Amino acid sequence: MKTDATSSLGADFMLAVYLDGQGRVPGYRSGLDFGLSGAMLIELALGGFIYTVDGYIVPVHGAQPRDRALGEVLVRIRSSRKLRTTSQWVRVLSAGAHKRLSAGLIAEGVLVRTPRRWPLTTGWARCYDVLCGERRDAVVRSLGGAADSSERLVALAALASVCRAAADGRERSESEAMLRSLSPACAQILTAVAACVSLAVLSSWT
Repeated sequence: MKTDATSSLGADFMLAVYLDGQGRVPGYRSGLDFGLSGAMLIELALGGFIYTVDGYIVPVHGAQPRDRALGEVLVRIRSSRKLRTTSQWVRVLSAGAHKRLSAGLIAEGVLVRTPRRWPLTTGWARCYDVLCGERRDAVVRSLGGAADSSERLVALAALASVCRAAADGRERSESEAMLRSLSPACAQILTAVAACVSLAVLSSWT
């Protein structure tokens, strides 16, 4: 299955990184919601719908992405009365990101929300059943060989690496090479995601 042809970057990140092996939504302090918002921003950048200038995200007016969630995000960026930095948009769009993306996956028959909730260290988590396991497996496999893949898959792998490294407090050497291979806009978004995740994890320790 070619994940880059059948689903959005945000949906792939949700399936392969955001949800755990039991389909649980992670706690806010994990910082992974920033990975979802970062994925949507990166896809908009790859599609030429936004670009960055001096650390600020600038929308391109005209065309609209076919993906509904991406379209909603782009409308929000275009309608903003002031320019925001990449970090500001990563934080702002993280609120409700998983609900927007899960709605699309539910409509596609990939996910179904379960009535039960599973325990986390920070409380009880919303849970989904993955109805299309082969799609999730395809995304996970693509992360392992992303270095020689399309820019989209490289971006997905770099995003997963950045989020895991920031959450675990590890060095980001694994993702730095991939960062250098991406466009400046994507690299700035990834850097902003890493900073937001690190701050969220740090605040959970205090």
